[in-house]
Amino acid sequence: MVAVFDTAFHQTMPEVAKQYALPTELADRYRIRRYGFHGIAHASLANGYAACTGSSLEQVRLITLQLGNGCSVAAIAQGRSVETSMGFTPLEGLVMGTRSGDVDASIVSYLSEREKVEAAEVERWLNERSGLLGLSGRSNDMRELLRAAEKEQDKRAQFAVDLFCYRVRKYLGAYLAVLGGADAIVFGGGIGENAPEIRERICRNMEWCGLQLNRERNRAAVGLAPGLASKISTDESQPAVYVVAADEETWIAKETVRCMRGMYS
Repeated sequence: MVAVFDTAFHQTMPEVAKQYALPTELADRYRIRRYGFHGIAHASLANGYAACTGSSLEQVRLITLQLGNGCSVAAIAQGRSVETSMGFTPLEGLVMGTRSGDVDASIVSYLSEREKVEAAEVERWLNERSGLLGLSGRSNDMRELLRAAEKEQDKRAQFAVDLFCYRVRKYLGAYLAVLGGADAIVFGGGIGENAPEIRERICRNMEWCGLQLNRERNRAAVGLAPGLASKISTDESQPAVYVVAADEETWIAKETVRCMRGMYS
């Protein structure tokens, strides 16, 4: 039996990325730190990019965007995760389908007091009633929100989409700073792989860093088979932008083989 943990890929993050600014004795006692999640998906996206481009992961800097009902971003250098948006739990980071992403921690006690509920109930709201669902008031499905914004002129749906894209772009800029620039940005996940309009909105006004999206390539990159990749930026763009269909099952199989070889070598 081999267990491939979703947090394992992020264990290479440096201490400054792992730790919260909490009292050290409390953090140590309860093992509170940023673990990160979606590690299998991020590793698969990086591997798919390398296979498509013939690049060596040890020689490139990547920002991988796993965008679906759950969303996270990772900064990868020399094939290793050095930063990711999810933390102690999957609640931290980007706006997601039903998760709030980053919020001021004081909101929990504030809502608990005002609504006369336990903190655990507020946490449930942040995980299950927030994000795209909470902002739009109608759905956590990006396809439904895009349709409602366009066909019905639903302002709440439009705002939910705008905030979602803003938060991703905000993290994208931060991770470019963490890496000192990137060779490529890689989109994956249900939204990342199948929503050209969202990819376009995220990359909009990113020319300052050399990013140039190719609209025709972007529109065509939908429904890729697992493990395949498609370039959606111009040839001159630096960083380049790719869509990669994550193949988590194959990555788990590869990790299993690696583990078995280590046991019997």
